[in-house]
Amino acid sequence: MALELARQFFHPLVSIVPKLPELFLALLAGVVIIKLILGFLRRGLTIARTPKALSNIIISLIAVVLWLILFSELARQAGLSSLAVKISGSLLVLGLAVANGASSMASDIIAGVFLANDTDFEVGFKIKSGDIEGTIDRIDIRKTRIIDESGCTHIIPNSKLDTAGWKVVERAGSKSRARG
Repeated sequence: MALELARQFFHPLVSIVPKLPELFLALLAGVVIIKLILGFLRRGLTIARTPKALSNIIISLIAVVLWLILFSELARQAGLSSLAVKISGSLLVLGLAVANGASSMASDIIAGVFLANDTDFEVGFKIKSGDIEGTIDRIDIRKTRIIDESGCTHIIPNSKLDTAGWKVVERAGSKSRARG
């Protein structure tokens, strides 16, 4: 009984060993292709003068999708079709969550896109939202990081920040303007 259980466990692993060189080359090629795609995308977004925060969000989303596709293909090549199907299914779930805006993660992503496009909300601006006042350090796919005057970093979900509104306290070469 134990021998049969060990055989069932190790058989798939042993069947992968002859495929390792092919899998390694596919992984290497996939990494290069992903880096090239993301580089071209980054360059295109720069040429299109897309705001940096929005560019980071777009690049992050596309990078996640590309890596999931690569790992799904590697699993398929290794003969792990069921794993490849599960990875592909996760892409579908990710797409549905973003499309529906039903989860807090999707809400944060959508709010992040709008914040990144807002001319009153940019990295380096000093803002006040609720009890927090500080300089926007970074806007990423789900959260915004604000550094207050004491040096503490406040990490706020984009959807909460967008809902609460903010006041621009200081920006380069301009006076403050209220929003929300």
